[in-house]
Amino acid sequence: MSLLILLFFILSIIAILLLVLVWIERGHIVLPSTYPALKFLGLKRILKGDLVHALAYGRWTPQYIKFISVMAPHIGKSGRRWLENTYHGKVLPPKHARSIITIEKDIPLQDLGERVIPYSRARNIVLSAPPDIVITRCGCKTMRNEPCKRSEPPYLTCMLIGKPLTDFQLEHHPKTSRRITQAEALELLKDFHERGLVHNAWFKDCIKDQFYVICNCCPCCCLGIESYRRGIRQITSSGYVAIVEESKCKGCGTCVSICPFKALSLNSKGRCVVDTDKCKGCNICVSKCPNNARKIVRDLNKSAPLDVNELSNILSERS
Repeated sequence: MSLLILLFFILSIIAILLLVLVWIERGHIVLPSTYPALKFLGLKRILKGDLVHALAYGRWTPQYIKFISVMAPHIGKSGRRWLENTYHGKVLPPKHARSIITIEKDIPLQDLGERVIPYSRARNIVLSAPPDIVITRCGCKTMRNEPCKRSEPPYLTCMLIGKPLTDFQLEHHPKTSRRITQAEALELLKDFHERGLVHNAWFKDCIKDQFYVICNCCPCCCLGIESYRRGIRQITSSGYVAIVEESKCKGCGTCVSICPFKALSLNSKGRCVVDTDKCKGCNICVSKCPNNARKIVRDLNKSAPLDVNELSNILSERS
């Protein structure tokens, strides 16, 4: 009798696991895009547990982000370091976001290191040309109770870059994702920038610490910007900083209201001043200034830009 009970228990566990798998795979045992995604992760990472982590993130992104946002204020110093090192973004000025979309040859960016991404985990990235691009729903904007102030539902503002992740996203989220051309991506980037959204290149630990998406983030919804305000260094500077030509500044305050990082203010003379520690060099204030009173310049005190063309030239010179 005990053997029958054990057999029933094992079969029940198998049945439950199969049901969960069918749920994850949208009514299939395994969707075609899942095999390449598993190969991409590799056996070592799968055995380490990254598969469960990646599935949770890939299949239920808004819920995953909601959980992180609820936990972030209570995770302590070590938890904050973990969050910074495992899920983080690099601000991209519009020019650098466009360069990723328009690359003309495969570019291996070996070990970006702390020069570009100031975190301890090394990254080996291969950007393929032309990049496979899928526009998909933003998890941050979706999970908020309040509507986003700078974009509208269904919040298709995240650009997933590169196979096999793009195929996985399309098959597992067909209602909220679609493949787009380079031309469409460039038009969308322009539109997002005009709305005051910040281009961010995001990296994730369970996706081999790879760059995988250009998110177009808003200050009212983005988990990374919210974490930054809480002192969690999840977003790092583009490598640039805004400067103001005081003779042109009229003190209208447009830039102050539009800055996603609260880095701008008006001084006693009614002129704009920049807090260089807070400024991430996103270029939003430059394009929104009605008096053309500012520009962004390289800040050598901050990490180097994620400039595909410059980094590929450096690597070519080394080889």
